[in-house]
Amino acid sequence: MKRIFALVGLLLALGVHAASDVLSPQQFTEEFRAALAAALPDATVAVVEPLHLTIKAPEGETARAFLDNAYSEYSRAPEDKSDVIARYVASFAESTKEPGPLDPQQIVPVVKDRAWSKEARRAARARGGKAPAEQVIEELNDDLVIVYAEDTPQNIRYFGPKDLQEAGVQKDKLRALAIENLRRILPHHEAVKGPLVSMMTAGSDYVPSLLLLDEVWSAEELGVEGEIVIAVPTRDVLLFTGSNNKEGVKKLRELAKKTAADGPYSLTDRLFVYRGGKFERF
Repeated sequence: MKRIFALVGLLLALGVHAASDVLSPQQFTEEFRAALAAALPDATVAVVEPLHLTIKAPEGETARAFLDNAYSEYSRAPEDKSDVIARYVASFAESTKEPGPLDPQQIVPVVKDRAWSKEARRAARARGGKAPAEQVIEELNDDLVIVYAEDTPQNIRYFGPKDLQEAGVQKDKLRALAIENLRRILPHHEAVKGPLVSMMTAGSDYVPSLLLLDEVWSAEELGVEGEIVIAVPTRDVLLFTGSNNKEGVKKLRELAKKTAADGPYSLTDRLFVYRGGKFERF
């Protein structure tokens, strides 16, 4: 619920915090390191630099933890510091464990921009980390793709074709299976109406994946003028208005650019229109 109010605040241009209310990157990193060390008592957690930790397992293997997204999320809502740290600590702690076999009932479709996979690999190499494994990716439109992943208790685990084969899932049935799982896993979606731009909520991790659920996108039910125009600037923000609402479209563009530039887990500042049962560039 706190996250919903924070996002509504985005529409209302509220929620600005003074710099003095926010920990510095160094202070945040030290506090995060202590929490992660407590969660992994057998590992050695050390600070490399602000927002960069190393996690050395007893066996000698070393993993890296980058806190950029955690700090960005915390900076936007400092009052949620404990929740942010707890969620990211749980995610990092789970990621240090060896993954088990892929569970077909937990496969979900994650909507990303086309450059995401290449950028993830480039960023990992630049930071000296391990490059992401091969992924199973399907085209959605000219700008967006579907990356298939496994929804785990604390993470989103991307997998490759070999994992899919070993799990006995046929590629031509993957999308239908993932969408059905998504319907089961996602919290109930809700439209938060605004005078110019409205917002669709459904938890936080898979909000852009709502683009794949045809039952969500009815201009009449959503109360928009003309065709549905949407923006998915980050992983947890989906905004929409009507194509005939000129001021709404203008505001949507402004919010998409600002949120994609400032928010954690940035996606794209492009706008898309729902036409012929699918989303295409607006």
